[in-house]
Amino acid sequence: MNSVLDYFKIISKIPRCSFKTEKMRAFLVEEGERLGCEVSTDKAGNVLYKKGTPKICLQSHYDMVCIGKAPHLELIQEGNILRAKDSTLGADNGMGVCMMLYCMQKYENLECLFTSDEEVGLIGATELELPIVAPYVLNLDGEDENEIYTGCAGGTDMEAVIDLKYEDLSPDATVYEAKVVGLKGGHSGVEIDKNIASSIKVMARFLSQCNGELIHLEAGERRNSIAKHAKAIFTSSERVQSDDEHIVITEIKNTFSKKIENSQAIIKTLQAFPQGVRSWNREYGIPEDSINLGLVEMSETQLKVILSLRFLNDKNSAILADETRVFFELCGFSASILSTHVAWTPTIGEFSHTVKDIVSKYVPGAQFKAIHAGLECGILLSNCAQVKEAISIGPNIRSPHSTREECDLDSVERITQAVEEIIAL
Repeated sequence: MNSVLDYFKIISKIPRCSFKTEKMRAFLVEEGERLGCEVSTDKAGNVLYKKGTPKICLQSHYDMVCIGKAPHLELIQEGNILRAKDSTLGADNGMGVCMMLYCMQKYENLECLFTSDEEVGLIGATELELPIVAPYVLNLDGEDENEIYTGCAGGTDMEAVIDLKYEDLSPDATVYEAKVVGLKGGHSGVEIDKNIASSIKVMARFLSQCNGELIHLEAGERRNSIAKHAKAIFTSSERVQSDDEHIVITEIKNTFSKKIENSQAIIKTLQAFPQGVRSWNREYGIPEDSINLGLVEMSETQLKVILSLRFLNDKNSAILADETRVFFELCGFSASILSTHVAWTPTIGEFSHTVKDIVSKYVPGAQFKAIHAGLECGILLSNCAQVKEAISIGPNIRSPHSTREECDLDSVERITQAVEEIIAL
């Protein structure tokens, strides 16, 4: 029998970056059949296991945020801590996936839903076509064993686009390359209130200070990660230098004929945009609303900014989106919504209390919480009429969506024991 860690070592060899999960999906189908499950899939890439008459559906997403060397993972275990060398680990939500596989080896009358592309807009849960039979969903995407989630933020992804205008660049102009390096990065939901610097903001401030005129700009890793890296090629009438340890300047050979005429509009827009927490929820002790500048991408004709908006109350969704749209329009951009998903309004029912009682045996002091990140529970409750209640738990996973991601294996064992007891009810 494979342990949870054994399974994690197996799936760490299988590419599962969001939108590139075909091999992982094939593994899940094959493994489910090997375990004697009734296996179903749908067009969105979701995979559903079923045995007997399920009372509980365990649920996790099987895609991961790939930053650094991922999906080529080199696991490093130091005592009870597991991480990956120079990359995201994928414990978010790979550990949940592996707990489900482990439990499917041992138990009958169980259902397991593996959802696709959660990290890029909760796509799998939104487009689910598979019938969940069990009345209760236990989501295993939590990242703090002390917190039992009964609600989460909704999210809206937006893009702002500006057409690029060019003017001639003097052949004798001095050209520089600036890189933002050494920032921590992080999860744009659970770490948005941790004062983690955004490379986009750092770069914009630097370019503004040195009166830079852009030739090229790119920044960020994923829309739902706090940007860690940025690179700009630019020219300036001033002698450029940096006293910031996170900004590396190199003078490069001038092989360029054009510079961006509307550079200042771009730079000042990025500098002025308020990155981070917009308001605070005192009841739950987490952000109420936030916006993350996730990515800056540039083609020959356009520059695009991709943002992730989060909100605990769906009523704030339209307000945040409208404010963001108007801000960028005033700066000469056009802005539009790419996708949106609902918030999960905190609710606590009989199943939630049962889960809390069991988890508390293994994690004394565990409490009901809401989280400023996206979980699929709210979508499943909205779209699956037979699901009466959903709740989320998980092991300690620190700094997901960054190369600092690590997982506490002792916590994995405690949460797995709790999950087994919940299944056995």
